[in-house]
Amino acid sequence: MSTSTGEQTESEQVRSDSVIELFKRWYHVPSVGLIMAFMLWVRLQPLDNFTRNGEVFYAGNDAWYHLRQVSYTVRHWPTTMPYDVYSEFPTGVRADQFGTLFDQLVATGALIVGLGDPSQHTIAMTLLVAPAVFGMLVAIPTYLIGKRVAGRFGGVTAALVLALLPGVFLRRSTAGFSDHHVAEVLFQALTVLGIMVALRSAEREKPVYELVADRDWDAMRTPGKWAALAGISAGLYMWVWPPAAVLLGILGVFFAIALSIEYIAGRSPDHLAFTGVVVGVTSAFTVLLSIDQFSLGVTSLSPLQVGLGLGLAAGCAFMAWLARTWDTMETETLRNASLASFGLLFFAIILAAVAGLPFLGLPFALILVFGGLFGGVAYTRDEKAEKKAYYPVAISSILVAGLGALKLVAPGAFGILIRNVNRTIAFAQSDTTLTIGEAQAVVGAGEPFVQTLTQFMGAQYGLTYVVAAAAFVWLVWDLYSSDKYRSELLFVLVWSTFMFLMAMTQVRFNYYFVVSVAVLNGFFIGRIVQVVGIPDVSTDDIDVEPYQVMSIVAVIMLVVMPLTPVLAMTSTTVDAQADSMGPGSVMLWDNSTDWMRNSTPAPGKYGGANNELGYYETYENQDDFAYPEGAYGVMSWWDYGHWITVKGERIPVANPFQHNAKAASDYLLAQNETHANLLLEALPNIDQADKPVDQLSNEDLQRLVDQQNDQQASEDTRYVMIDYQMASSKFGAIATWTGPDPQTYYTNKQVNINNSSVVLPGMGEQYERTMLSRLYFDDANGLEHYRLVHENPSQVGFASLAVQQNGRWQAAAVNRALNIQQLLQYQFSPQVHVYDTSVESVVKTYERVPGATVAGQADVSSATNVTAKVQLKSQTTNRTFNYTQTVQTDDQGNFEITVPYATDDSLTVEDGSTDTVVEATGEYTITVEDSNETGTVAVPESAIMTEDGEPITVELSAATGSSNSTVSTDAASGSESESAADEDQPRLVRTEAGTLARAA
Repeated sequence: MSTSTGEQTESEQVRSDSVIELFKRWYHVPSVGLIMAFMLWVRLQPLDNFTRNGEVFYAGNDAWYHLRQVSYTVRHWPTTMPYDVYSEFPTGVRADQFGTLFDQLVATGALIVGLGDPSQHTIAMTLLVAPAVFGMLVAIPTYLIGKRVAGRFGGVTAALVLALLPGVFLRRSTAGFSDHHVAEVLFQALTVLGIMVALRSAEREKPVYELVADRDWDAMRTPGKWAALAGISAGLYMWVWPPAAVLLGILGVFFAIALSIEYIAGRSPDHLAFTGVVVGVTSAFTVLLSIDQFSLGVTSLSPLQVGLGLGLAAGCAFMAWLARTWDTMETETLRNASLASFGLLFFAIILAAVAGLPFLGLPFALILVFGGLFGGVAYTRDEKAEKKAYYPVAISSILVAGLGALKLVAPGAFGILIRNVNRTIAFAQSDTTLTIGEAQAVVGAGEPFVQTLTQFMGAQYGLTYVVAAAAFVWLVWDLYSSDKYRSELLFVLVWSTFMFLMAMTQVRFNYYFVVSVAVLNGFFIGRIVQVVGIPDVSTDDIDVEPYQVMSIVAVIMLVVMPLTPVLAMTSTTVDAQADSMGPGSVMLWDNSTDWMRNSTPAPGKYGGANNELGYYETYENQDDFAYPEGAYGVMSWWDYGHWITVKGERIPVANPFQHNAKAASDYLLAQNETHANLLLEALPNIDQADKPVDQLSNEDLQRLVDQQNDQQASEDTRYVMIDYQMASSKFGAIATWTGPDPQTYYTNKQVNINNSSVVLPGMGEQYERTMLSRLYFDDANGLEHYRLVHENPSQVGFASLAVQQNGRWQAAAVNRALNIQQLLQYQFSPQVHVYDTSVESVVKTYERVPGATVAGQADVSSATNVTAKVQLKSQTTNRTFNYTQTVQTDDQGNFEITVPYATDDSLTVEDGSTDTVVEATGEYTITVEDSNETGTVAVPESAIMTEDGEPITVELSAATGSSNSTVSTDAASGSESESAADEDQPRLVRTEAGTLARAA
């Protein structure tokens, strides 16, 4: 029996040894697999939030345009949409950053899931979950980069940190946020990994110029293969996001530093130059395969990306050649040239300061200082050291000279370069760029830098950003002190530095920085493991002391515990943050865009035309699409353009590419209807103006209109959509685009509080005169060519709030949008005074019509006022309100009044008209001021839709009784006297004091 027991024990020991051996070899595979599964699970948490009654929704704006691109690509696979006539009326638009590799990959996934013929719901669901899949895949290159800098344990730690980090990356890689951002992260990480592998391979194989000259392909095959793969990856990264060309700029900085280090260290830089040349050429060739535009463009694949790739290759080749030539030159010649270089650098710093670009001058200043110190020290030692010291100074001087030459030879390209440096890494976005939420700097102007930065970084990264900073310093020290210098580690430092600058310049770029933070944390913990003395589990002998285990556990807990869902003390963990995501404001627009799609004529069919534009039809690239008769545009703020395109299937004037943003701003801020209409009429040839849109007078606009050909004259903007955010929180951004400054729209007013007059801020007359305010708050009362055709049944309150502090009333908010319950709470709170209140639909849609002319003659002896009034009722909110229009007669009493509302509903969508939900309850009443004359008149819908139609004559007679109008009207605005939306919402009425109270 003892023998049998012994055999069993030996067998168990063999099996145990095999399991341990397998674990030592492959533990990283299940570890990373579990991390990826966790990431996918977290990112699919909010899936139900984005599906309502079988319909799929998305967060933000851009995801909706990706749905359009993916839907098109499925129907025309693998081709993406070259030109979209359903956006940016009246020209159409190139997709640029949309319709890229991201959309092709998602479309391919939809075709696979749908077995070659996916339904629209399948396409939408595939796009919905795509960010979660891409986000999960980012863990693979993160692990591999971490493994290269700190071993397998460091790689697993890096992937774990990535999985647990909340913030921008989590949000943009969660189901529902279906934008290309997460694909950018994946392809950038793959490119960084490829470059690291290529650099290490080049250091081992040492490809030099002589091998290239002798065409010794066998010796160059391995480093050339990895460099080519890295270049292809960089090209694919630009396929996903054309502005990814910024990575080529980062590579340029890296190779300039790395080749200089190699030369100063006494090593030939040929092998690094070889890598740079191959990466640059292959990236340029990859981009060239997909170019469809031959003018310089950052947001679309163009010769710019190709030129940057070839420029990187040429720069690396030049630096390698210069290093060889440098050794043959006389020291005195180099000394004189270096003195001239110092002068050139100093001059560049002065110019950068004068031009307001201090960031551009900073690297030159550092080169000047350190180059001078290094050169001075080298001069006191020996001639060889001195010659090496001058090399990086020469490279910097050549760069300065190159920038100067670019400024002289190609000022346009130089301007593109400077603008994109400013907005990407130099904290210098324009005011209009700052109106984009995701493009805000982490620390805004006037904010306390350290406090704001610390709060932001803590919310985004927990304590991992502190560990990453320590790891960065540690990695610098390792590079400086180690005998085994690795250029790939220098590349990680350069890459991380630029990712930090990008993340601080624009909040959204934190989705890039997260990978760098994760890798640096992996490096830190991996180095701690080495310092403490725990051997790698891949070794045969593992002898671990308790203190070693405790040390590692303590470090890991410091990094991971604040982020772990089970242990974290805050709600910023990944699962809580992901689960809280939802579609947002698009849900409030859903009713309005559905109505627009079903109740307005299809583009090309307005007014009875029969030129419908195919929604998924292919249109070739062009500068200005000739829209057929019956096509029309929809004016709104640029934020909502993609919703109008995709959910409404109509053509917005402005879109989230920020195209026509200035025109939209100028229209919404227009102080009179005449200017607003002239602007819309001039849009087809507005590019012929010699001044910016916001500087065009009515006379300028009229000249443009008069110069239009027949086709341009037929391109009309027919609808205007305004929501509660445009009237409140987004108004500042709207005003920023064309001015004047948003503050000019505010004023101080006397407010009665407890029988005392208090001066408080409110919206001024200039705001109330804007087209935005007159349409949204006044229901187009007094305007001649706009009729309200739909209002969303959901309602929102508006109010300015004052609170009492130290015995004095002070403003807490001005014109803030509040839900109805909040408004009621403030209304009845003794600590808060509410003024300037109103209740409106969340989205209102207006139609711009020619209007009908009502003509008549009053029995008066001098000019006097004549008013037309009609009562209207909204079917969606069940409210009634009045439209009024007042004109003055001539001396003989003749008058003409243009009105936009019909008193019947005789035309349908099939007739090329609008199925309006706002209808008149009776005829127009015409009254004459200072006279007892009155009359009524019917206005058919055909009359308001006819250009230059015959006037409708109204007969006036002496009034025999009082008006039977049942709706009272605010004399100033004609606003509703009661609001009865759906039964679930409390009804509010305006009191004599100008506040709102619950209706009895």
